[in-house]
Amino acid sequence: MVSEELKKNISADDNFLISSHINPDGDSIGGMLAVGWLLDKLHKKYIIVTDSPVSEKFKYLAGFEKIIRYSDNLRMDFKIKNLIVVDSPNLERLGKVKRLIPEDIQIINIDHHESNSLFGDINCIDLKAGACTEIIYDLIHSFGITLDKNVAEYIYTGIVIDTGRFRFSNTTAKTFGISAKLLDAGARISFIAEWLYHTNSIETLKGLGFLLNSLETANNGKVAIVCFDDTYLKSEWWERVDTEGFVNYPLSIEDVEVAIFLQEIETDKVRVSLRSKSKINVNEIAKIFGGGGHAKAAGCRINGTISDAKKLLLQEIGKRMN
Repeated sequence: MVSEELKKNISADDNFLISSHINPDGDSIGGMLAVGWLLDKLHKKYIIVTDSPVSEKFKYLAGFEKIIRYSDNLRMDFKIKNLIVVDSPNLERLGKVKRLIPEDIQIINIDHHESNSLFGDINCIDLKAGACTEIIYDLIHSFGITLDKNVAEYIYTGIVIDTGRFRFSNTTAKTFGISAKLLDAGARISFIAEWLYHTNSIETLKGLGFLLNSLETANNGKVAIVCFDDTYLKSEWWERVDTEGFVNYPLSIEDVEVAIFLQEIETDKVRVSLRSKSKINVNEIAKIFGGGGHAKAAGCRINGTISDAKKLLLQEIGKRMN
């Protein structure tokens, strides 16, 4: 339920910075654009900035180019008074965008992660929401503003990504109800499904093959691990590789309960994606290393080599399996 305090502050204030977690996914990208759409309707000034580049996979979203990657040279023509954080459990996950935040800023926190630290001056948290864009749908609805095709596609993209195409247990009757209204508003659900899940670059398919070739298992076949090393991530074709959903391939193996996807993004710095289809809560594991997420999908970063990250993660998973 959207609070009156949230509506009041968005209506009364101006000059917003919108951001989300590092390596934004479809839910955070759709959510940021949907919040921007609402602010446009309310005639507010805003800027959308992320620490990491956004995947070209989502370039079909209108206004995709409004999302700016952080740089030390970034200049704004207004003073930021409000920060709206979408789909992030804590401020640390904003990465370098934190450098833009003045001390006297008001923070609005919109999220559905169970690991959320309630860091906002206003916290709009719904742990039952299938996606963060479900919460933003409720926010837009509370203003009585009619949806158009663009915002319908922002919200639908977040839902279809974060529910795994309505496959995950976070899919509810409300999720389907909202999706029906988005279809009525003009969301191209067939196009989005075709583009996101059945259209790939040749580099993406080759990248998937390379990744699966690294596959190994542990804990009597209950844990599957795949990785990209630093050398591969610096290859000339890497920019055309879209890794969205890669972690689900090792998770699909029979008897595997937890999947680990490691990317050596810098020397001695590893990005970790964790997935679970058992009672093991990977959010608890990610939190140990400063990350977060959901019980069945979480992420973090670990300082060290891929070998170091494997060892640390398998220790924590092993404790819970035992």
